[in-house]
Amino acid sequence: MNCDIVLNGTRHRISMQPNSDGGLAISVDGQACNADVQWLQPNVLSIILEGNSYRIFFDPHAEGSALVLDAQRISYEIEDPRSLGLRTKRNLGDTGARSVSAPMPGRIVRILVQQGDTVEVHQGLIVMEAMKMQNELKAPKAGCVTQLAVKLDATVQAGEVLLVIE
Repeated sequence: MNCDIVLNGTRHRISMQPNSDGGLAISVDGQACNADVQWLQPNVLSIILEGNSYRIFFDPHAEGSALVLDAQRISYEIEDPRSLGLRTKRNLGDTGARSVSAPMPGRIVRILVQQGDTVEVHQGLIVMEAMKMQNELKAPKAGCVTQLAVKLDATVQAGEVLLVIE
């Protein structure tokens, strides 16, 4: 999983992947970290990072998101690329070509448009099946389908470009 976190106005890229010993391989801004992370109770996280122990309290009553580390209050915002709010922010004022990518691994079960078709924002484009559910992918903007990169019954990976709208 990858996400961006903004701590007191500074953006950091966090990557967490399962590793062979059952833990997590974590990198911050491209730098690998040796970390052990455990939830102690709701809103309390224990982290051992590079041999140093930290206890982080997430303040559920804060205006906005805030955490407390070593008696210092830090505002934060997590930007998950899968979140609807972030995708909506990125699409505001969008001009030029936009690709539509597979949100997760799956199989293409219906293609609702062809190359050259004109589409409206939020119009259904492709139906893919993932985890025994069918998901309709919608147009992020109005425009013309300039590239159709998949065929019916194709198996696709997360992030794979399915089509392009200009």
